[in-house]
Amino acid sequence: MHRNAYILIALAALFFAACSSAPKKTDVVNDTKNQAADAAAAGERYERIGRFDLALQFYVQALQLNTSVDNAEGIGRSYNSIGRVYLNMGDWDMAEQTFMKALPLAKTPGREVLFSITSDSLGQLYLARGEPQEAISQLEQALALPRGKLTQEQIAPLQHDLGVAYKDLGDLARAQELFEKSLAVNISMNLVEEAAADYYMIASLYSKQGDYAAAVENLEHALELDKKIENSLGIAKDLYALGLVAVKNKDDASAYDYFKRSYLVYTSLGLNADAKKTLEKLVTAADVMGETEESAAYRKMLQGPGN
Repeated sequence: MHRNAYILIALAALFFAACSSAPKKTDVVNDTKNQAADAAAAGERYERIGRFDLALQFYVQALQLNTSVDNAEGIGRSYNSIGRVYLNMGDWDMAEQTFMKALPLAKTPGREVLFSITSDSLGQLYLARGEPQEAISQLEQALALPRGKLTQEQIAPLQHDLGVAYKDLGDLARAQELFEKSLAVNISMNLVEEAAADYYMIASLYSKQGDYAAAVENLEHALELDKKIENSLGIAKDLYALGLVAVKNKDDASAYDYFKRSYLVYTSLGLNADAKKTLEKLVTAADVMGETEESAAYRKMLQGPGN
């Protein structure tokens, strides 16, 4: 046999041997999906501590990985995550553009869960823009899905945000009913962050009705849960809300303490706008307490460097 023929046979043998040991295409796809899920999980961790820049970086990475294997469900979830970061950053236009990219994917038959997630995202956007009726319309589309398409765990966030919409419209009884339904599910499923959000909103209802003791009790539950999972952004919001309730209840010492603690958390997260808002409350609280030196120092901080 000619020498070149032996070489071709040897190369062919190596080729087929390589093919037989190569991972199946489905394995490669699953690996990529797992990498996307890991990136999304990292994004959630950074989002929880208010590092929106890093959260966005990991969510975009998850989007790229999901896109590389044409994982429509993952692509839709990634768009929702990216849009949520923009929403938290106050960039409503970018949030809406991103959520709208997820919507066509979510409307495909068989993707009811993605539709519920996207509806909830849009509902939160409408609430942020002060459009509760639009939020209700979007959220109720998801809640109107045929029975069995969503689990109670998936229905709970829709109920929570629907409660926020009714609160904004002044229907406090309906809002409380929805928050309590959401809370019951989140406690039973051990969904800590979600349960904390329910307690926070229930507290806001009690505060609005002048029941400050109940408001404080629910906010303390929220704070305990947020601390349990080290949800720094939630902790800062809980402390700020406790300060507001203390002001209403004329508990000046508690208000001063809560605003100070909230300010320190917001500052540690680099959330300057929230820190400034809290610092304004802290200046007033220090004045009421007669803490003149502290008040002057906080007021100087509020004015910025060089003042």
